[in-house]
Amino acid sequence: MSFLNVAKQFAKSVDDLALGITVVQENDDFTPAGQWAEMTMLSHDFDSLGKSGAGDEQSGICQISLFDAATGTLQGSLLGIADAINAGFRHGAEFSDFTDTVFIQRVTRNAGRVSGGFYQIDLSIYWTSYTDR
Repeated sequence: MSFLNVAKQFAKSVDDLALGITVVQENDDFTPAGQWAEMTMLSHDFDSLGKSGAGDEQSGICQISLFDAATGTLQGSLLGIADAINAGFRHGAEFSDFTDTVFIQRVTRNAGRVSGGFYQIDLSIYWTSYTDR
């Protein structure tokens, strides 16, 4: 699976969760207001499974950052959205709308913080995919 297909798979999977807030991709032209989420592909590694044509293992991290412009007033709402993301990308979940399957390994969440005037919670989704050669 190409990096582009992995990113498209995550974008579709986040849209399918119907979080009720705007979800933007990294480098999107966006004016922050209210609550929103930003999806960023942080890393992407390739490992060969051997010379025999067995394929490649790809792994990486997709970060979804949740923001609230009204700092300190709607943290409970963001925590509910974080719970929905955690449930949607739980360990063992598989997504395969494109060429290969993306396997979810785990999700981690920070405690939240105020950053640049916005309350922010980050979720890191660790994934793996296998590609035939």
